[in-house]
Amino acid sequence: MIKINSLIKLMRIGHYIKNGICFVPLIFSLKFLEPNAAGAEFLMFLSFCLISSAVYILNDICDIEYDKLHKNKRLRPVASGEISIKAALFFMIFLLLSSILIAFFINPICTLIIISYFILNIFYTKYFKYIEILDAVSIALGFILRILAGCAAIMAAPSALVILLTFFVSMLFTFSKRKLEMKLSVDPSKCRKSIRRFSPDLLNQFVLINAVLSISFYFTYVTDIQTIEKTGAQYLYISAIPFTLIIFRLLFLINIEGESDDPKDIIYKDKTLKALALIYFTILMISFVI
Repeated sequence: MIKINSLIKLMRIGHYIKNGICFVPLIFSLKFLEPNAAGAEFLMFLSFCLISSAVYILNDICDIEYDKLHKNKRLRPVASGEISIKAALFFMIFLLLSSILIAFFINPICTLIIISYFILNIFYTKYFKYIEILDAVSIALGFILRILAGCAAIMAAPSALVILLTFFVSMLFTFSKRKLEMKLSVDPSKCRKSIRRFSPDLLNQFVLINAVLSISFYFTYVTDIQTIEKTGAQYLYISAIPFTLIIFRLLFLINIEGESDDPKDIIYKDKTLKALALIYFTILMISFVI
């Protein structure tokens, strides 16, 4: 009999923080006080949480042999034998159908985005994850789909600047993760295929380039005339300061990290980063009401 705890581990709920990006359109469209819009966005978030868990299970099934040899991943339910491949497959289908059903309840566009996200990840799992650059680009496209889903849920027009910002922030996190993986790997030749031909210096350059682009596009967005007219927030540009400090803190932590190969773990355990995030959201909310 499968334990509930094993299924919860399989879902990787700790990664749901990534799906919080679905709420970005709700916040910047100033519809977060509208019950219908907030409700639709929450359902979209829930749908993405379920579909992302389905994708994680797909990855676990396809990468089971590789995971068995990994120091940390060998402890995952499928790789450790805690859950059989057949049981994991049935649970994945259940999560997939549940996600599609929730998205369909919102509107057809959200349903199409959820299905597109799953198809993208099928190709990512089978092909794209093994190809340099395309590996990170595929993940970034997944985050753009989250932004588009957030827009579709509340029928808001997507901003080109927000889409570009999302792309480069996602690239920053992905290359940061790859940097940590290479840094913590005993044998660089056994790293994932998409970074085996990278050098540590080249990976560091990719991280820095995407950090600069993320800050640049955020600054461009908060100072854009259309953004100011749309939100009525004349002092939104102040939020660029804590946003930049968050990027700086992340870069610092990535360079000193010696235990985890996932930026998510760094975010969860670093108090300074949490404090900066709180300051950022406080400034954001204040700028919308003054």
